[in-house]
Amino acid sequence: MSAAVGFPMPRIAGIDGGVGTSLVATMLKVPFDSGKRGPGEQVDVLVCRSVTGQIARAIATTMAMPVPPVLVVVDDCGQSWPKTARQRIEMARPNLPAVVRVPWIEQLRSVDDPHLLLAEALHGHDYLDEVPRWALPAQKAAQELVTAVTGLLTERHETRLPAPESNNDNQEEHR
Repeated sequence: MSAAVGFPMPRIAGIDGGVGTSLVATMLKVPFDSGKRGPGEQVDVLVCRSVTGQIARAIATTMAMPVPPVLVVVDDCGQSWPKTARQRIEMARPNLPAVVRVPWIEQLRSVDDPHLLLAEALHGHDYLDEVPRWALPAQKAAQELVTAVTGLLTERHETRLPAPESNNDNQEEHR
């Protein structure tokens, strides 16, 4: 995604640590994420795992923000979501700019640097048909994510909504 002219970098944070914020930053081609969301912090993208309790907390958190963020749910395994998790997402979906599901990617478990592997798979090609087969579901999610975040940033820019405050001390450098 990289920041378009006139748009700030999207602020990406997780409901907890280790939920996939760096993975989402890699998918958006953004150089950093904010790690775990701080109390009262406004973000553009809120990330959680596909665990029922995290989804509930993420939805409650998005509803408390002045401008609801894009909600990204990262699969925590290769199985389908629990019924309660699916129901909660469907109830919240009309109140959010978008809900994007990041699929489980088995290949990322067995490498030392999964973010580098994913970055190369998604962004290291001149043509979309060169994306490795295993990365196609991630590519689809990345395209949905870019569309959703671009829409949110465009709306904020056009209506002059306040941008989330940047806290560079809290931003984790990302490859």
